[in-house]
Amino acid sequence: MVKIKLMIEGGKASTTPAMAQTLGPLKMDMQGIIKDINDKTGTYKGLKVPIELDVNEKDKTYEITVKSPPAAELIKNELGIKKGSGEPEKKKAGNISIEQLLNVAKMKSESLFTTDIRAAIRAIAGTCNSLGVLCEGELSQDFNQILKEGKFDDVINSGTTELDPEKAEVLKTQLEEFQVKLDKAFAKKKTKGAKESKEKVEETKEETPDDSDKKEEEKK
Repeated sequence: MVKIKLMIEGGKASTTPAMAQTLGPLKMDMQGIIKDINDKTGTYKGLKVPIELDVNEKDKTYEITVKSPPAAELIKNELGIKKGSGEPEKKKAGNISIEQLLNVAKMKSESLFTTDIRAAIRAIAGTCNSLGVLCEGELSQDFNQILKEGKFDDVINSGTTELDPEKAEVLKTQLEEFQVKLDKAFAKKKTKGAKESKEKVEETKEETPDDSDKKEEEKK
């Protein structure tokens, strides 16, 4: 039995060097295998999906196992963004709701090895932080504290994963307001740093004798 691990875009698999090297000598129907992979991953269109292809070299049969996409891919898909923030500390890429977090947590709970949905949500929130994504308008650590306090229990217990348009607007406003505060904070920090650098330069000038002072010293 040969195992081939692949990461493909849902519904858009193509022949890889690993597949060609392993399956080529067996003279297996490569296009047929690709079609089966695409059929099984079609529901994950636009997402990167890990799959495992187990091939029986004797009878040339195979089994395709589709794994859950990475949490980061699911988060981006929920938010409708192609990538996270390149500077997560400075620029936020999105703001995810508890309903969307719950949806991702349900899909990832098995691979996270937990039956505690709140623990799964906390783990997903951690991934949001690295992507520069806010959770209900908060940084992940603050969100997790609010989660612990039970603010989102009603949503979690109801199992609701649908985001209504009204709340989507609230999330958008939260993101914009948070980014404004963040920009101001970094601008203030930058101004303070520039001021301190200037003062340091001035202090250095005061401590260093000028050319006239040097000449006077030489005459003496």
